[in-house]
Amino acid sequence: MKTAVMRTRIILLALLLFVAASADAQRKKKALRVKEPEPTQEELERKEKMDRMIANTAQVLFIDSFVVNKKDFLTRYMLNPEAGKIDTYQHMYNTDRQPNAFVNLNEIGNRCYLSQENNEGIINLYTSEKVGNKWTRPTKIRGINDQKQFKRVNYPYIMGDGETLYFAAEGPDGVGGYDIYTSSYDKENKRFLQPVNMGMPFNSEANDYMFVIDEYSNTGWFASDRNQPEDTVCIYVFQPYEFRKTYDPEEYTPEQIAGFARISSISDTWGDRQELGKAVARLQMTRDRSRQQVKGRDFTFVINDELTYYHLSDFKVAKNVERYHELSTLRARYGKLTRALQHARDYHPTASKDERDELRTQILASEKKQMELYQQIRTTEKNIRNEENYYLTNKK
Repeated sequence: MKTAVMRTRIILLALLLFVAASADAQRKKKALRVKEPEPTQEELERKEKMDRMIANTAQVLFIDSFVVNKKDFLTRYMLNPEAGKIDTYQHMYNTDRQPNAFVNLNEIGNRCYLSQENNEGIINLYTSEKVGNKWTRPTKIRGINDQKQFKRVNYPYIMGDGETLYFAAEGPDGVGGYDIYTSSYDKENKRFLQPVNMGMPFNSEANDYMFVIDEYSNTGWFASDRNQPEDTVCIYVFQPYEFRKTYDPEEYTPEQIAGFARISSISDTWGDRQELGKAVARLQMTRDRSRQQVKGRDFTFVINDELTYYHLSDFKVAKNVERYHELSTLRARYGKLTRALQHARDYHPTASKDERDELRTQILASEKKQMELYQQIRTTEKNIRNEENYYLTNKK
């Protein structure tokens, strides 16, 4: 009997210990859950910002992408000469100063946009002009970082119109390290307007920079170190859009849109294979031209049947240097307007009646402007040739 009572007491004690241990374990789990920190206001705001940016991801056709060494990634940008040049500060000015700075030189080589870093590590954008054989003292660009909202503003590229600027910057408005921004020049106030973040897929939580659009091949380029080792960078080649369009949430799932935002696979953007084929052909033509380009030539301008100029220094009439710069700007505007017109004409048949009426008015106005630009281009070319030929004839 005593043995049975003893056995019962042992079983009850074991049960009590088990219940106590289980309760203690539950208390510990609960304590652990309570100790988990709540998201900070900054973390919540960042998540909301990321969600908004992903939802507003732009539809972009990516033509190609390739990983290269970060030290010489600029050499893989194969741009037409008319799109200008991009270079490192050190190579451009033949110096060992400013190792983190970059330069964008216009087509004719008489104006550049550049970055410079001060002793505190702050980087800003400047502009400089070539007078004779010397560059003027760089002047800080107004409007881009007047309020010091960015710590580093770098990787400048100005379009052929001389008004649309792309650059990369680090600041609280971004989502990663360097984000890509754009701004337009306000001629009236002689300053750039408030910079606008380019959003996704161009930006990410990593560094994204050196955004370039070659209007002459209708091809865009930018670099990103997203998902890359420290010493490498991925260069993305894409087809620029005339009008920004986002993904329809009724047509794509949130996961698909997030994939587009992060460029999970460029092949996912190949919806229109015919459009892709045209883009690939243009890119190949640019690459072929880049390989065949004669070294040492800045541009090609025919003076007469026996004479062609390749450098600004070839012009004998000083005024023609300025005229050629005007000619380059006119050509860039003409090309941009021509592409916009083609997009409008392509869209017109599928537009609604109200849209067609509005498009018809815009197309007629643009065609008139296109003809005016064409006449200006022909007149400027003629004036340059006449002045040069007159000088050469009289000199003889």
